[in-house]
Amino acid sequence: MALRLGDGVERLPGIGPARARSLEKLGLATVEDLLRYFPRDYEDRRRFSTVAAAPVDTPVCLELLVAEPPRLSRIRKGLELVKARLVDDTGSVTATFFNQSYMKDALRTGETYVVYGRVEGPPGRRQMTNPVCERADRARFTGRILPIYPLTRGISNNLLAGLTLRCVEECAGQMEEALPAGLRREHALAAAEFAYRNIHFPRDEEALELARRRLTFEELSCLACGMALLRTRRTCAEGVPFSTPPVEEFLALLPFSLTAAQRRAMEEVAVDTASGAPMNRLVQGDVGSGKTMVAAYGAWLAAKNGGQCALMAPTELLAEQHFRSLAPLLGRAGVRVGLLTGSVKGKARKEL
Repeated sequence: MALRLGDGVERLPGIGPARARSLEKLGLATVEDLLRYFPRDYEDRRRFSTVAAAPVDTPVCLELLVAEPPRLSRIRKGLELVKARLVDDTGSVTATFFNQSYMKDALRTGETYVVYGRVEGPPGRRQMTNPVCERADRARFTGRILPIYPLTRGISNNLLAGLTLRCVEECAGQMEEALPAGLRREHALAAAEFAYRNIHFPRDEEALELARRRLTFEELSCLACGMALLRTRRTCAEGVPFSTPPVEEFLALLPFSLTAAQRRAMEEVAVDTASGAPMNRLVQGDVGSGKTMVAAYGAWLAAKNGGQCALMAPTELLAEQHFRSLAPLLGRAGVRVGLLTGSVKGKARKEL
């Protein structure tokens, strides 16, 4: 039965309950989640070489034949070595696998494998340590650009890449085309299927850039549309219009005079809250410019109109500072001020 975007990860081969829980830690519960889980980096495994010509400082792919049965050695408790002699027309290389005893049976004598890794040592004594090996006729992660994903305990990159490859092959064409054809033509954007295929397993650097550009454009477009929708809803929504008492009543509570900029901001707040439409306003200013007094004026307006107001602060310390300064100030106008922080528990929290 073919995979669908909404299918759970348990439908994928090798995924039992334990691995499904590990994938869930990464936010991966369905096939679509895997397709939308983009790589953090890529590893270029397209460079092929021969044993004789392999550079010592750059990982490469080599097509090698297993010349003789691999040997398993148990050096000490907790350390096993598998050594295999691999050859091509230009020479031989000894591949050593640490604590991968399964490689003794995985590498079959007389068969050809694509082997990826660093080749070390002088000619005649070339070696590789823990290379990636795939049968030449079944290579999936060698000879291509390999995606590198954010991982968690119990999930290897090869496992995640294998799962994603299966999802890409069967379901990339099912991904919704969120951008109209005219918009894609106008901005030279790739189709959704192309983008999801090449963001995970890019054909080449150009295809990867096209995929990135398309998906970035789509994400920013969705964000811009969402913000526009919120603005429209805010404009169309009905608010509670405040009556605006003379500002001098609030100024009489203060032991100091306000600046012209503070007065202007307060007047704009008063107009907004009296309009009957929801207010959405950013008060911006340097440290010490008096933004808190503008907020206090808004709280005072809410209280004068029979409402409540929450002044939120990013830390308990700042919340306490605001409480100490605003409680006596607004208290003179009969406004009750309370301090609610994470430290307030039980009965006191409920009463507050």
